[in-house]
Amino acid sequence: MAVIKMRLLSIIGSIDQLDSVLDTCCSSENFHLDQAMSFFKDKSDFVSLNDENPYTFYLNKLNESIKMARLEAKPVEDSDLLMNWDEIKDYVETTSKRLVDYQNDKFNMTQEIENCNRSMEQFKHFQGFDMKLDEIFKCEFIKVRFGRLPKESYDKLSLYSDNPYIVTFPCTSDDKYVWGVYMAPIENIKEVDRIFKSLYWETLRIPDAAGTPEEAYNALAEQRDALTAKVSEIKKEMKNFWELEEIHCGKVLSYLERHKNNFDLRRYTAKYQQSRIFFLAGWVPVDGEEEFTQKLDKLEGIEYKFENADAEPSQTPPVKLKNPKIFKPFEFFVKMYGLPNYNEMDPTPFVAITYFILFGIMFADVGQGLCLSLIAWFFMWKKKHMELGQCIALCGFSSAFFGVIFGSVFGFEEALNPFWGWVHEKTGIPLTDGKLINLNHSDTVITLIYAAIGIGVVLVLVAMLLNIYTKCKQHKYGEALFGQNGLAGFVFYGATIFGCIGQMFLGIPLLTLPYVLGLIVLPAVLIFLCEPLSELIAGKKDWFPKNPGDFLMQNLFEMLEVVLSYVSNTISFLRVGAFILVHSGMMTVVFTLAEMIGGAGYWIVVVLGNIIIMALEGLLVGIQALRLEFYEMFSRFFTGEGRPFKSAASVAEDLKKS
Repeated sequence: MAVIKMRLLSIIGSIDQLDSVLDTCCSSENFHLDQAMSFFKDKSDFVSLNDENPYTFYLNKLNESIKMARLEAKPVEDSDLLMNWDEIKDYVETTSKRLVDYQNDKFNMTQEIENCNRSMEQFKHFQGFDMKLDEIFKCEFIKVRFGRLPKESYDKLSLYSDNPYIVTFPCTSDDKYVWGVYMAPIENIKEVDRIFKSLYWETLRIPDAAGTPEEAYNALAEQRDALTAKVSEIKKEMKNFWELEEIHCGKVLSYLERHKNNFDLRRYTAKYQQSRIFFLAGWVPVDGEEEFTQKLDKLEGIEYKFENADAEPSQTPPVKLKNPKIFKPFEFFVKMYGLPNYNEMDPTPFVAITYFILFGIMFADVGQGLCLSLIAWFFMWKKKHMELGQCIALCGFSSAFFGVIFGSVFGFEEALNPFWGWVHEKTGIPLTDGKLINLNHSDTVITLIYAAIGIGVVLVLVAMLLNIYTKCKQHKYGEALFGQNGLAGFVFYGATIFGCIGQMFLGIPLLTLPYVLGLIVLPAVLIFLCEPLSELIAGKKDWFPKNPGDFLMQNLFEMLEVVLSYVSNTISFLRVGAFILVHSGMMTVVFTLAEMIGGAGYWIVVVLGNIIIMALEGLLVGIQALRLEFYEMFSRFFTGEGRPFKSAASVAEDLKKS
């Protein structure tokens, strides 16, 4: 339940070993890589590494050739890949060329097959024409036209019987067209073309071929079949080749991708300008130091050193949280606000407990709470993988627990009366109209208001204590003692609240002159003088305000703001009691409408009302409980300025995406 302690790791060694070092760093989830240049005040002796990544070209080339061949290769563990860099480059070149050649050959033959099909489609319509095509195309004094006429136009050819050149040699036909051939001497061809064009003749371009159209068609069919067989053979060869190479190729891909990502991390390292020595620095969790040491000991040509996190005051360690499983889902809320600084406490357990309780109180219903848990767990978390789903699923049980306290099951306020009657018989616990807490009783409403404010007071005081602990941990003793959320603020706020309670409700005259002066006025003065007193404790010489008048006016307004914030923060917790009453009131409206409709409509209204209220109130309560966390509690002891711990592997993955 804390921020994990970090150790600063620095590594130096020959630049030839850098890839091995980065590979080791990326193989562990326990190493956060920092920018090496940031560790030097004088950067004149160092230079950042921005070399071109040699692995990118070969990785892209192999991937593109695999994709072009319409194959799929998945990276495979490459620990047993016994190849040096030159062998890997040769393998990529050879494999890529072979896959590309296969695909090009297949593509070219497929194109030829398509050409054959198009030519065969043309020749198919003229198979009744017995003249040799090559001899016809050689004619010097006669022009031949291949094409088709609409059937209506073909029937009109008889109207041109007086022209000896308007003659068609029909070949094939269908419901719309007649395919055929006409020919005419060169000197008459223009006139003949004009007449046929007026009859909607469509000329078709016939490919060059030997023999009759039928012979040309058969020759093309044989050519197409031969090409199809070759395509099948190429596919088979490529399949056999890929079956042999897929695993090995996957290992090469894994090697290239891993080393490409690692090489990109070089930008985080520094090199001495006058030598081939690199410097690398990062952070390792204390519990991962031993494992990382064992990995580094296997590398030759490097030196490394582990230091405490405060060894470099200019460097802020990254933050990694460690919480029990029951609290871990609530890290989601903490990260929404921001991670704690390295020297701050982890507020996750505090958030988990307080949010769990506040949500349950404000959304107290056994049936709706359990339904909310089921929906959040199975739909939001299991199906949609939403982190919020885990939090809401747990809070649903809190709703069910407080639903038992208030006696509400899907809005039925009398459903648990037999249970509380049994508890009364066994324990003698007092009941009000058969319920432990009867929200319809006037005294209960007043009690809820006071209880809500009481909860707020307790939580604000606890938040102040957490702030005192945090400031002491950070050696900010002035803020811990004199801050508005420090010891002075704790005494001032607590004494004011308890003094008013004793005076107004308990009949105890606490607000005496010594009480007011010692526990209210004195802490207020200390809060007012927090800044100079903090500087005095810190040992600063110029701790006294340079302009007392400006200091006085400024701090008077700030003190007024502090007092108003105490009041507003306390009153803000009234929403806890208000939402209890809102839930009861909304369910009363639902049952009133259901009773007005009656019959089968009664249960329809009840079910729909529960669904609407569960969705609407669940959303509102979730937001309001989170608001109380952020504004009334978090702001007192938590800055949220920490930077997240990111493993070197995840950084490499981010660089890959960018």
